[in-house]
Amino acid sequence: MIYSKEGNWAFVHVPKNAGTSFVKPLRNPKIRKALGVEFLEKGHSLHHNKWSWWSQFDEVKSLTPVAICRNPWSRALSMYLYNIKNAVANIEEEWARLDHARLSLDGFKRSWMPGGFFVDKHGIDFEYDKNTGRAWAQSDNQCSWLDGSSKKKWFRLEDGLNDFCKFTKLPKPEVLNATVKVNYRDYYDDELVERIGTLFAKDAKLGGYSF
Repeated sequence: MIYSKEGNWAFVHVPKNAGTSFVKPLRNPKIRKALGVEFLEKGHSLHHNKWSWWSQFDEVKSLTPVAICRNPWSRALSMYLYNIKNAVANIEEEWARLDHARLSLDGFKRSWMPGGFFVDKHGIDFEYDKNTGRAWAQSDNQCSWLDGSSKKKWFRLEDGLNDFCKFTKLPKPEVLNATVKVNYRDYYDDELVERIGTLFAKDAKLGGYSF
């Protein structure tokens, strides 16, 4: 987690919402010092954890949690494409081989339908793991990343990054860790539009999104 005592904010990194683009440059200590930003690191795979988890730590619990939200229909496609890409990159691992086969068999639409890859809880023991501290799943609503805070601030990925940078005083970064640029609408039929709208109704309301 990156945070600023001076700016009174802590950045909660919702997966697939451009967080890596902001965090990666700040791994340079000189850049962090110049911007007055600090790192709170608690171990592998924990950087995407929710505010309900991060808020237990004295370094950040009094700060305002901030996060970036994204159109849920666009994000659902991005998550599918990212999982395919990540499985290919790790294909020699058993989990990656099995995930790639499953995702390829399901395809984008079926992976989000009842019983599909993202919603059948096949990885629930890994996703919510008390031993490792991981506390999120890919099927969770984005809005749940800031649950438990009365001071939370959301910024839309599509048109709110300038406001996010103004609030945090962070420079607007280049886009990193991006999947192939596509028009997400080309991947939907009416049934899948309704399905994602139902699964992530809270996120659509949060950001005022529609398909």
